[in-house]
Amino acid sequence: MGLGMRLRAMFAGLGVLLAAVAVDALAATEVRGVRLWRAPDNTRLVFDLSGPVQHNVFTLTAPNRIVIDVNGAQLATQLEQLSLSNTPITSIRSAQRTPTDLRVVLDLSAAVDPKSFTLAPNQQYGHRLVVDLFDQSADTAPKVPATTTASVPQAPVTPTQPAVKLPAMPNAKRDIVIAIDAGHGGEDPGAIGPKGAREKDVVLAIAKELQRQINAEKGFRAELVRTGDYFIPLRKRTEIARKQGADLFVSVHADAAPRSSAFGASVFALSDRGATSETARWLADNENRSDLIGGAGSVTLDDKDRMLAGVLLDLSMTASLSSSLDVG
Repeated sequence: MGLGMRLRAMFAGLGVLLAAVAVDALAATEVRGVRLWRAPDNTRLVFDLSGPVQHNVFTLTAPNRIVIDVNGAQLATQLEQLSLSNTPITSIRSAQRTPTDLRVVLDLSAAVDPKSFTLAPNQQYGHRLVVDLFDQSADTAPKVPATTTASVPQAPVTPTQPAVKLPAMPNAKRDIVIAIDAGHGGEDPGAIGPKGAREKDVVLAIAKELQRQINAEKGFRAELVRTGDYFIPLRKRTEIARKQGADLFVSVHADAAPRSSAFGASVFALSDRGATSETARWLADNENRSDLIGGAGSVTLDDKDRMLAGVLLDLSMTASLSSSLDVG
């Protein structure tokens, strides 16, 4: 092969390579679905993506709006199908700023504080962009439906009581407060049965029935941590229980089993290893160090040095573990 032919072959190969790079550059990630949930203090939007993206979220006023710029993405779904009732969102608009840059605008009825993050694929979902809109005022927060997607009405549940201030007198009689936490929720369905039953729905139904039975017992009052189909971070769940003045925190789950013949129930408490790591996380957070030991007591860690705080917190968690095992 002569020099000229070799040069032509080299440039032809380079041209094919550049063409392939150009095609990849134009192949934007698809927004294949958008899901929405309403929680007591926030609204969550989840964008299901075909691949990773870069994004930017900012607010506009007069009127209130949230702008979501998703770089390297194209819209491949309909936004009109979302139910916006009982949320601060009045409408959703979208446009392609460029062939590969998508802009989504949320028109709002009230100002919110947005937070956003991306999630890598897991067993149930692919890439996701999550946008949380936190209410700025509880007085203007919309009412929370049981779920924004359910088609079957759910049984009424005793409304969540306001934060409880426990009596100061040690011998004063009061109801024992039990916080019932239905696991998972929202975009986290938990285990999925062979016929499509979702753990998040099963445990919520169990939690509501358990609340009904507990409230029928004199001297006991049950509070639900999650009242509908929305997601609550794990640490937030215990915070909600604390605000409700809970004496006992019970988390309800329905685990998957490898065989359909499996039956029964299991009860467990936080392990020693889990308690140790949890203590370390608490002490690493100055805000948590000032929180109440044991949740509803009157002792704080504000005026304690690090070593003493660690000892007090470790004793408190050890006592909680022992009591939890007794109750279990």
